[in-house]
Amino acid sequence: MSPSLTKRFDATTFSTADLIEACCEGRQAAWAALVRRFSPLVWTIARSHRVSQADCEEIFQQTWLRAYQGLRALQSPERFPAWLTTCAKRESLKQRERALRYVPVGGPEVFDRPTAPDSGPENAVISNERRDEVLSALGRLSARDQTLLGMLSADEECSYDEVSRRLGVARGSVGPLRARALRRLTEQLAATSVETGTR
Repeated sequence: MSPSLTKRFDATTFSTADLIEACCEGRQAAWAALVRRFSPLVWTIARSHRVSQADCEEIFQQTWLRAYQGLRALQSPERFPAWLTTCAKRESLKQRERALRYVPVGGPEVFDRPTAPDSGPENAVISNERRDEVLSALGRLSARDQTLLGMLSADEECSYDEVSRRLGVARGSVGPLRARALRRLTEQLAATSVETGTR
């Protein structure tokens, strides 16, 4: 590990492997940097399951708890994004099942999970498969691309000024960076379609 890593941890500077190594040494600043780097990915996965904000927050907390508990057993740090994606998807499915079993008391305003007019079983399967493809493709992007797309696709979209500050880039470069990140995501989706024969 670089000696400078012991002084300050930055989610956009150090590799995921370096941050994980430091986390395993008990460095809380490294854990905070790791969470900052991959939080947009976890939030995107949680929201894609069409659950409430409270459920998303529960998924977020449980996913990072599982990540923290299993970090030392992770043998390939470079696979952390894919592993975290799997954890988030599992926690999302568990939370959604729990939410579906809960029958709220009150009027229809308590429901905050809108459903599509023609959300039959066939459409649900197609929607789930497509969502999994997008999340898988997103997990293969760089940490910066994931953070950028996560911030710009959140329910409360970050301003370009906020993105510029968090990523340490010029405000004028946010738009081009977003376009390139979306292009890379599209390329990943195209590659996934070819591999699975779904094109």
